[in-house]
Amino acid sequence: MTSNAVSNKRVAILDLLRFVAAMFVLLYHYHYYLLKVTGDNTFAIFKFGYLGVNFFFMLSGFVIMASAYDRSAIKFGLLRVLRLYPAFIVCLIITLVVLYAFGNEIPSVSAIFLNALIVNDYFGVSNIDGVYWTLQAELKFYGCIFLLILFGVLSSYRIWLSIWLLLAVAFHFYKEPFFLGWFISPSYSFFFIGGVAAYYFFCNSKDRFAWIVFGVAMVFSLIKSWDQIDGFCKEVTETDKLIAVLITLGFYILFVCLSKVNEKIQPSRWIAILGGMSYPLYLIHSRAGLELVDSLRAPIGVYAALCSGIIVVLFVSLCVHLFVEKPLFKRARALVS
Repeated sequence: MTSNAVSNKRVAILDLLRFVAAMFVLLYHYHYYLLKVTGDNTFAIFKFGYLGVNFFFMLSGFVIMASAYDRSAIKFGLLRVLRLYPAFIVCLIITLVVLYAFGNEIPSVSAIFLNALIVNDYFGVSNIDGVYWTLQAELKFYGCIFLLILFGVLSSYRIWLSIWLLLAVAFHFYKEPFFLGWFISPSYSFFFIGGVAAYYFFCNSKDRFAWIVFGVAMVFSLIKSWDQIDGFCKEVTETDKLIAVLITLGFYILFVCLSKVNEKIQPSRWIAILGGMSYPLYLIHSRAGLELVDSLRAPIGVYAALCSGIIVVLFVSLCVHLFVEKPLFKRARALVS
């Protein structure tokens, strides 16, 4: 299978996986809300939902490579901007409206502006919603791919992927080069690299280089997963760390089997819609969603409030996808095809 074939063939399983990853992150945040409010730890398994972000980065590595081939830098950049920003701006506005409606202090105009551009981390401005940090990591990845296309070296992946992997390994051990974070996310590079390598052996199962890079990325991703959980979960045990590592290993095994798994999934409108919903779902579930849940908790109880919040978030995500994201991106693809 060639790169062109992958670019033109919809990998339906990826849509389902994006939705599942978004739901994992939602359940992670809602579990900790429930734990904070009631002390109920019944759904403790959901504390591993933060790993959905790592999986998102792997999926992004795969999908972005498929979308980058046979496009100029300008076309690639335009498509990424239109994929990233319109839905984000709408979801940012929704979040601000929710914050205002429930009596929260609204950020300054400059903070809103820098958040809207997804460059606030360069200026030391806090994210309006904590989940926005992942968009900054994505944008840096897109920028690097844009430059590779611009300079005509995207196809020389054995060179640039090796350099990226070596830099990520160096940063892991020595925190050098110290400026790496300005261009790409050092802490999550191994997940992006794993996804990129998976794309290449998905295209050509005999690509030994891709398999080697994938294996190295996997090893360091497992190491990251062992340490990373301390920053996302409370009262972490050795068993928790082992579970996080095993879940991460499952991500990599899934990518190894991606071609065979995808053969059993027939593309459909509903699968595509679920995949499309995942982005706005991710953007509004946390701060806006939990503000809604918190407002409903007193009149209807915390469990009913959580269920209602999930339903509302899913519905709003569907609307953003169908009436904002999908029409704009459809027109954009027609312009750059």
